[in-house]
Amino acid sequence: AAKGYRHILLNEAAFDRWGEEEVYAFMDECDKLGMTVHVWFQAFYFDGKWVSPIDDEKKAIKQDFYDMVIERAKGYVKKGVKGIHLDYIRYGGTAHKHDYPECRATDSITEFCRQLNVAVKAINPDVILSAALMPEIDSEYYYGQDPAKMGKYVDVFMPMIYRYHAGSVKYGDNWCKQMSRLFTTVTDAQVWAGITSYEYDGNSVKSLPAERIREDAEVFLDTDCTGLVLFRYALGDFPDVNNLWN
Repeated sequence: AAKGYRHILLNEAAFDRWGEEEVYAFMDECDKLGMTVHVWFQAFYFDGKWVSPIDDEKKAIKQDFYDMVIERAKGYVKKGVKGIHLDYIRYGGTAHKHDYPECRATDSITEFCRQLNVAVKAINPDVILSAALMPEIDSEYYYGQDPAKMGKYVDVFMPMIYRYHAGSVKYGDNWCKQMSRLFTTVTDAQVWAGITSYEYDGNSVKSLPAERIREDAEVFLDTDCTGLVLFRYALGDFPDVNNLWN
């Protein structure tokens, strides 16, 4: 908090590992520090497998599955959670294989966002709904993500603009800015650019020093992004981000 961080995305596995009492106590302590805790969970990934939102035989959405995930979210919000973060809110690269005139792949993702919005906002109109999005031009074809439509029901987009990939291939600053524009130009939702606190050399994951993470963050200062999210896999060091954005 002293370094300027205002939000924490906490994977819901924390409840299984530490128990509800301890997790909610942690949330209360964060709240005292001015930090909002969002429960982060996988939407269409369950029990180690991707779940298609569409039943291919019926050519209709899997409403029972929608209801199960939404009930989980409602349970957290009823207990005071102020943010719900959706990861895996997409197909696993196969949206085009589940796309039918009667039930479009992109519409199935958008419909889930709509139903979730209606359900949790009825409990707390101020709850923050956020979603992790793939930073790819063909996102609709492969992942069923349509930012323009999803943005009607999601408050914050967190596109995964990860510039370090296998072999330490580094995407340049221009790529990062281009990816951010994919979202900021089509939606009224806030866009918080997602970056990594590590790099991957093809064999192992290496944590980045705070100075490098800060440099990567500064790339987005002249974009329309209004925030930044650090994916802390491998636990890179926290840079001071006070005054990063006005």
